[in-house]
Amino acid sequence: MARKKSRSLESQAKSYARKGYSVARKALAGVGTAEIVTLLPWVAGAIAVWWLYSKLAGGQAGFDLIGGGNVTLPGNLPKPEYVYADIADRQYNALNAWGTDTDSLFASLQGLAPNELVAVASKFGKRASTVSLFPGTQQSISFPRSLTEWYDSELSGADRDRMKAIWFGTGLY
Repeated sequence: MARKKSRSLESQAKSYARKGYSVARKALAGVGTAEIVTLLPWVAGAIAVWWLYSKLAGGQAGFDLIGGGNVTLPGNLPKPEYVYADIADRQYNALNAWGTDTDSLFASLQGLAPNELVAVASKFGKRASTVSLFPGTQQSISFPRSLTEWYDSELSGADRDRMKAIWFGTGLY
């Protein structure tokens, strides 16, 4: 009895496999070579765009997903390190928002000495642009960038000149 049952299961599996194959074959029957050939330039173009983006938007540094940047934290800071980490977070939030919040950018840097600005850049590290597609989640949509790279991508004209004047004494921007 067990032997008969196993044979019937094997024959059922073979039957389903044949039916599945014929379904796939029927589904692809209407696709001709001409349709596939017309898609090839689009696929090649998408690959080329991705390759260019990966080379131009950060190069090898763009694959440093752990952050940290390359700015060392200066010693003898007048405030605790968490203050500079908080300022770095405020800079990121202002830059990563829909539309850059320039008032917040400049206000959080007001009155900082050059070594304090270096501490902010050190605490900022490298951060990727994110967007929240679902509540409580953040999806990365860019390569990680340093604070000055964020300024270059988000600021222009008078705002960029003003930011460069603030950071002038640091040698970072």
